[in-house]
Amino acid sequence: MRRPKRYGRTIQALAAVLWLAGFTVCPLHGEAAELPRRPVAAGGAVQRTSPQVIVQSEMKSASAPVTAVTGYTETEIWERMIKKYTQPRPAFRRVSGAAAGEDYRPGTMDVKIPNLFFPADELKDVSETFQENPDGTFGTRAPEDLSVQDSGYSAAAQQQLQEEQRQKAQERQTQMAQTAGQKGDVRQTEQVKPVKPPAGQQKPAIRNDPAVSGGKYKTITVQVNVPAPSPFRQLTAGDFRWYTNNKGSYAVGLLHSLPQDPLQGLPAEGPMIIRNAAQNEFMAVSVDDPADTYYYKNADTFPTYGKAVPVFTETRKTIQNSDMNIKYIRYFMGGQYCLIVDGSCERAGKTYRMAVVFPEEKQHEYLPKALYALENLKAL
Repeated sequence: MRRPKRYGRTIQALAAVLWLAGFTVCPLHGEAAELPRRPVAAGGAVQRTSPQVIVQSEMKSASAPVTAVTGYTETEIWERMIKKYTQPRPAFRRVSGAAAGEDYRPGTMDVKIPNLFFPADELKDVSETFQENPDGTFGTRAPEDLSVQDSGYSAAAQQQLQEEQRQKAQERQTQMAQTAGQKGDVRQTEQVKPVKPPAGQQKPAIRNDPAVSGGKYKTITVQVNVPAPSPFRQLTAGDFRWYTNNKGSYAVGLLHSLPQDPLQGLPAEGPMIIRNAAQNEFMAVSVDDPADTYYYKNADTFPTYGKAVPVFTETRKTIQNSDMNIKYIRYFMGGQYCLIVDGSCERAGKTYRMAVVFPEEKQHEYLPKALYALENLKAL
């Protein structure tokens, strides 16, 4: 009878040890693991959310960017095409019509002219064809055009979309290249190679690949302002005759279209040169020298224009890197409106001056000549 009693006491001891271990482990587990919290509505009622609903919601959010991408509206396409094809309006254009920017160098016969004297810009029709989507948009909106404000997609979703589209494009190119290789069509293989756009050209606004996508297409036309063709006559070496005035210590290109010399036959020739073809068609060149006490004694002998206000002023460099200050003056002379191009620059303490006067109706011939002569005025 003693043996069963000892066996029962052993079982009781083991049970006590297990209960003690359970009370020791359970509190530690409760402190380490936070219980799930249920969302509470505004009225205080507990909202129960099914785990299955949460999983479905997360899956829908991850797949939304791939299935909900749309294209551009027609208004957006107009705006993007106008921005793409509208050329910036430069302050100066060359005789050839090209823009004259920081790369311009003085002394060239393709001399720069203020844009003020060019005709107004012209309207030009520009057309592009886009694929029409079922929702009325066109093409496929580029990933960089998707933002949180206009698409509702997070940054991670946009990155996912961009990566998937890139992979699809690579797969499409690989498939086309393999097909071309099987058929022995070298030209088709070359067409799938990426082509870099020319420098300064913007990439297309819409991603559209008619070769691999079907559907309807629409041609959209917009009007943009483009520079009008240059009306100015190109200069040639025969337009000038180079002359050195030793009394004024300068060299200048005289205009062949102004052959007469009103000062010819005077007892003394000085630092001033005048050439003309009519009363309102002439040029004058002179120098103001503080050391000149023989010829003009620093008197104001250069032509004056009364109270005429310049329509434009600028400062440009000469071939000697001097600053030439130029005034463009509209002046009524000899019964018609004329244009006066008046320039002056300082070098070695002397002020060199030149003015070319011509009828406004002849500006397309004379304006390039006057500016070329000013840029090439050399102090000796």
